[in-house]
Amino acid sequence: MEEELLAGVPCSSRAVESVIRVSTAGGLYGFCAGPHNARKLGLTGVSQASYVAKSIGRIGFQCGIVSGIFTVTNCGLQRYRGKSDWVR
Repeated sequence: MEEELLAGVPCSSRAVESVIRVSTAGGLYGFCAGPHNARKLGLTGVSQASYVAKSIGRIGFQCGIVSGIFTVTNCGLQRYRGKSDWVR
């Protein structure tokens, strides 16, 4: 059983991949939600562009952190229990 877990993808690779994917998705969400929120705040021009850029970075970063924590925790639990719960 231990060889089957170790033969798979390493936890660090899974964590990095999930952070990149979910950070990108969060950044896209920030790109869509940022202009809407900026207009609600009454921002225009350079201040609106600055708000949108900060929104993209902030939301992407937050989503990436949550994804990384989830993936590392999931991988650690699998290693501790000695089995995978994924259906194949």
